[in-house]
Amino acid sequence: MKLKIYSNQSNKIILHNNNINEILELYNININNNNFQELFEEEILGDIFEEYNINSSEVYYELIK
Repeated sequence: MKLKIYSNQSNKIILHNNNINEILELYNININNNNFQELFEEEILGDIFEEYNINSSEVYYELIK
């Protein structure tokens, strides 16, 4: 899976990650889980936003399976 995070203002990619499967394994999140979207956004995206100092209200993301 790939993750792309875009700026709301410019629609340009500000972060791209091709190794989301590895991150899912680290967080022990299964893509078949009924709560996958919620877990992904709260756990992984939250940490990514914090690590890269990204304001979540200024971006949108695309998760490509």
